[in-house]
Amino acid sequence: MNPKITMGLRILFGVFCLVFGLNKFLGFMPFPAIPGDGGTLMGIYATSGFLKIIGVLEILGGLALLLNKFVPLALTILVAIMFNAFLFHALHDMANIGGAVLGLLLGLILVYANKNRFSDLLSA
Repeated sequence: MNPKITMGLRILFGVFCLVFGLNKFLGFMPFPAIPGDGGTLMGIYATSGFLKIIGVLEILGGLALLLNKFVPLALTILVAIMFNAFLFHALHDMANIGGAVLGLLLGLILVYANKNRFSDLLSA
């Protein structure tokens, strides 16, 4: 993959994660109401501190991507978070799945672009 495209996607994903991580602390983008079990689960995440932990991981991962440091580690953590966000929205909140899809796609594209750095992890 073209290094300039990879750099642009890395920066875009880094900003994406940094913004959503900071939002978990600053609340500048309010969370939409989620009906049913999804809303109950999100309430548990919020009151238990789980969302704060995810926010810290998103902030640190986003900064790592922006600084081009520890990129494979950051991608491993962030893609796992995006996959879980995608599953949550697919099962409980399809109307708001767009951000999770975008984050997961950006992360997976970057994993593919850095596949040589993941070769040991992906070997049998």
